[in-house]
Amino acid sequence: MKRNFSRIFFFGVFIFTVILTNGCATTYNAATGRREIIIIPTNEEVTMGEDIHRKLLTEFHLSQDKNKVGRLKRIGARVSQVSDRQDFEYHFFLVEKDELNAFTVPGGNIYMFTGLFDKLKTDDEIAGVLAHEVGHCAARHTIKKFQAAVSYSLIGSIILNTLQMEEQLQRIATLSTDVLMNLVFSAYGRRDEFEADRLGIKYLDLAGYNVNGMLEVLDVLKQESKGPRMPLILQTHPYVEDRIEAVKKEIERLRSGG
Repeated sequence: MKRNFSRIFFFGVFIFTVILTNGCATTYNAATGRREIIIIPTNEEVTMGEDIHRKLLTEFHLSQDKNKVGRLKRIGARVSQVSDRQDFEYHFFLVEKDELNAFTVPGGNIYMFTGLFDKLKTDDEIAGVLAHEVGHCAARHTIKKFQAAVSYSLIGSIILNTLQMEEQLQRIATLSTDVLMNLVFSAYGRRDEFEADRLGIKYLDLAGYNVNGMLEVLDVLKQESKGPRMPLILQTHPYVEDRIEAVKKEIERLRSGG
């Protein structure tokens, strides 16, 4: 057992060393305040987002309502301008679907379903949803989910020297759209959700929106969850009661100057 543990330990050290020596040293993430290993650079992340967007267009229809789309993009632009992450352009899309959902994909593309958009009464509420999704972008939550899913394949190729790092990343970006689509619609962990809420409140405040907009959105979702069907957004953004309490505390902290 001790011998096996030693082999596993040294193999882990070897893999970590390989990552670092191939240009993937830790990077400081201004949104999370942590140093993180990011092996997928921004240009490849944007390429993945473009691939996913093309696939989404085969499954969903984007709204052609100029007033609604214009409102979404106006609010989104205002929120994204204060994001901690500015190494790509943010794009906002309204999907014609009568479900309560919003999601982000790598590269700064953010989507909201008309079912959710039409439930929200004020710009502050719409901004609350978009600020949360911008928080996921800034914290790199989506790309880190994808990175975790492909890291073993990527590391294996590096170790065996079958492909150069850049070539392997390009291959992943073009061939793994289906995998990434599944990850996009999979649930975030508790830490990511709370972090996106915290960042969302920060961005709402910096953008000049009422931070209570996020609380109002969560209250809408809480009321909808009492119906016969669970809103789709609660399947990918769980823990609504816990999130409400955490958001209240974060707003109090913000107002107290803490």
